[in-house]
Amino acid sequence: MFGPMCTGIFLFLALWGTVFMAILGGLFYNQSVGLFEDLPKESKAMEKSLWADRTTNFNKLYQQNAYNCWIACGVYIGIAVLLSLRACCLVKR
Repeated sequence: MFGPMCTGIFLFLALWGTVFMAILGGLFYNQSVGLFEDLPKESKAMEKSLWADRTTNFNKLYQQNAYNCWIACGVYIGIAVLLSLRACCLVKR
């Protein structure tokens, strides 16, 4: 199926994705201003509402993006575990 070289490359990419998504999730959770443009667009009704309601909506959007990043991080961890098992099987041959 996968050779040792391909498994090693995919394992490195899975570990890098884990680190990247964990950091990105932390930045979204801390509401980094640099990531403001990566939030989903507001609805037309929300654009006309009061500023207090809009800030509450922005906080929810930041938190939702943080949770999405952490879910992706968990998927990368799962893939890294599977690739590690595959690498162990290849070493035992």
